[in-house]
Amino acid sequence: MEELRVIQAGVATFFGRPMATVDDLGDAKAAITGIPWDEGNAGRNGANMGPRAFRDASSWFFGYDAQRGFDLWEELPTVDVGDVPVMPPNAARTMDLIEDHVYRVRSQGVLPVSVGGNHALAIGAARGAARTVKKMGYLSIDAHLDTAYGWGGETLTSGCPTMRAAEIENVDPANVVVFGVHGWLNPRDQVEAAAEQGIRWYGMEEILELGVERAIDQAIERALDGVDGLYVSFDLDSVDASAFPGTGTPEPGGFTSRETLTIARALGRAKPIAMDLVEIAPIYDLSGISVRLACATAMELLSGAAGR
Repeated sequence: MEELRVIQAGVATFFGRPMATVDDLGDAKAAITGIPWDEGNAGRNGANMGPRAFRDASSWFFGYDAQRGFDLWEELPTVDVGDVPVMPPNAARTMDLIEDHVYRVRSQGVLPVSVGGNHALAIGAARGAARTVKKMGYLSIDAHLDTAYGWGGETLTSGCPTMRAAEIENVDPANVVVFGVHGWLNPRDQVEAAAEQGIRWYGMEEILELGVERAIDQAIERALDGVDGLYVSFDLDSVDASAFPGTGTPEPGGFTSRETLTIARALGRAKPIAMDLVEIAPIYDLSGISVRLACATAMELLSGAAGR
């Protein structure tokens, strides 16, 4: 009897993929993990509910691409490995748990994909990925620089992941790139900190002048220069607030939904060793368009990773 997939029925997993554990990934080539982390947040809270909303919305996405004629899950077998057990009172311990999780997945030759959760989770995830290569690049798609040395005396916050990545021992700040910077939440001290470290960032004005495709190719080339692996962090507040209102710090003047998918495909084709999608806050996503776009972005990242 042919299996009937009913969108609204069954236990929600990422894209309806089978559940697995880090200790038994089977034949998977990619493993998606939820990280419901929302502490140390510089914007509005609510991203801790992102993974759950993402799982629900992803049931509307089948693996077959009619336009290109391929099945993503046949070419890139993917599993849902549950959530990292975050500890809201203890950011340091949570980052260690995230680091260990990403490291264990990546060490098995499987692509770790983290769904957040606020951007601070990238601190632990990037550390875990970096442990699996000699030298790593870091490319963040973000409206904000996130190059704070600290925020209110804390160093594991959503305003710090770019700087924390640049401080990883086997990451050269010259291979750290932020793409999509715009809006009025990028303070002078973070601009100066990026310059001090040699971190390259692309503002929206430069991107539009170059053209999105040319600009992202340049950003990828810089992040990959001389490294053994690339970590990709996709902060969805980089998308224009009209297309992605469901985030903690929505910004006008960001990427269109089409540009977002184009960027995601290019990033996937860069063969990252790990990646994340962060700042999905469904409490502000009344129509559900934001989390749908987050799911589509993940599909394009994975399609690119599959060589499509």
